[in-house]
Amino acid sequence: MFRINTKESRETINKFLEKNPSKVPILLDEKNKVGKMMGLWVHPTSYLIDFQGMIRYRAVGAVNWTGWTAPRTIDELIGEKK
Repeated sequence: MFRINTKESRETINKFLEKNPSKVPILLDEKNKVGKMMGLWVHPTSYLIDFQGMIRYRAVGAVNWTGWTAPRTIDELIGEKK
Protein backbone atom coordinates (compact mmCIF):
# COMPACT_ATOMS: atom_id res chain seq x y z
CA MET A 1 0.00 0.00 0.00
CA PHE A 2 1.14 3.52 -0.71
CA ARG A 3 -0.21 7.01 -1.20
CA ILE A 4 0.22 9.20 -4.25
CA ASN A 5 0.14 12.95 -3.80
CA THR A 6 -0.70 15.02 -6.88
CA LYS A 7 -0.98 18.47 -5.30
CA GLU A 8 1.55 19.32 -2.61
CA SER A 9 5.31 19.71 -2.78
CA ARG A 10 7.71 17.25 -1.13
CA GLU A 11 8.42 19.93 1.51
CA THR A 12 4.70 20.22 2.37
CA ILE A 13 4.38 16.42 2.53
CA ASN A 14 7.38 16.17 4.87
CA LYS A 15 5.92 18.82 7.18
CA PHE A 16 2.63 16.89 7.24
CA LEU A 17 4.47 13.66 8.08
CA GLU A 18 6.29 15.33 10.97
CA LYS A 19 2.92 15.97 12.61
CA ASN A 20 1.20 12.83 11.27
CA PRO A 21 3.72 9.98 11.09
CA SER A 22 2.77 7.15 8.76
CA LYS A 23 4.28 3.83 7.78
CA VAL A 24 2.59 4.13 4.39
CA PRO A 25 4.96 5.74 1.88
CA ILE A 26 3.78 8.83 0.02
CA LEU A 27 4.84 9.03 -3.62
CA LEU A 28 4.88 12.37 -5.39
CA ASP A 29 3.15 12.65 -8.78
CA GLU A 30 4.38 16.15 -9.64
CA LYS A 31 2.88 16.23 -13.13
CA ASN A 32 -0.34 14.44 -12.10
CA LYS A 33 0.25 11.68 -14.67
CA VAL A 34 -1.23 8.98 -12.45
CA GLY A 35 -4.09 11.24 -11.41
CA LYS A 36 -5.01 11.92 -15.04
CA MET A 37 -4.66 8.25 -15.97
CA MET A 38 -7.05 7.23 -13.19
CA GLY A 39 -9.57 10.04 -13.69
CA LEU A 40 -8.81 11.71 -10.37
CA TRP A 41 -10.92 14.83 -9.79
CA VAL A 42 -11.44 14.90 -6.00
CA HIS A 43 -8.84 14.87 -3.24
CA PRO A 44 -8.60 12.52 -1.50
CA THR A 45 -9.61 9.58 -3.67
CA SER A 46 -8.64 6.03 -2.75
CA TYR A 47 -8.26 3.10 -5.13
CA LEU A 48 -7.86 -0.61 -4.53
CA ILE A 49 -6.01 -2.15 -7.46
CA ASP A 50 -5.74 -5.90 -8.05
CA PHE A 51 -2.65 -7.85 -9.11
CA GLN A 52 -3.59 -7.45 -12.78
CA GLY A 53 -3.56 -3.66 -12.37
CA MET A 54 -7.35 -3.31 -12.57
CA ILE A 55 -9.14 -0.79 -10.35
CA ARG A 56 -11.49 -2.85 -8.18
CA TYR A 57 -12.70 -0.18 -5.79
CA ARG A 58 -12.73 3.60 -5.69
CA ALA A 59 -13.70 5.80 -2.76
CA VAL A 60 -14.12 9.51 -3.41
CA GLY A 61 -13.44 11.57 -0.31
CA ALA A 62 -11.94 10.65 3.03
CA VAL A 63 -12.02 6.99 4.08
CA ASN A 64 -11.58 5.59 7.56
CA TRP A 65 -9.33 2.64 6.65
CA THR A 66 -9.41 1.46 10.26
CA GLY A 67 -13.21 1.44 10.46
CA TRP A 68 -15.37 -1.63 9.90
CA THR A 69 -16.37 -1.00 6.26
CA ALA A 70 -12.90 -0.79 4.70
CA PRO A 71 -11.64 -4.19 5.94
CA ARG A 72 -14.98 -5.75 4.91
CA THR A 73 -14.62 -4.34 1.38
CA ILE A 74 -11.05 -5.60 1.14
CA ASP A 75 -12.04 -9.05 2.44
CA GLU A 76 -14.84 -9.25 -0.15
CA LEU A 77 -12.43 -8.40 -2.97
CA ILE A 78 -9.86 -10.93 -1.72
CA GLY A 79 -12.56 -13.61 -1.48
CA GLU A 80 -13.72 -13.21 -5.08
CA LYS A 81 -12.86 -15.96 -7.52
CA LYS A 82 -10.03 -15.08 -9.86
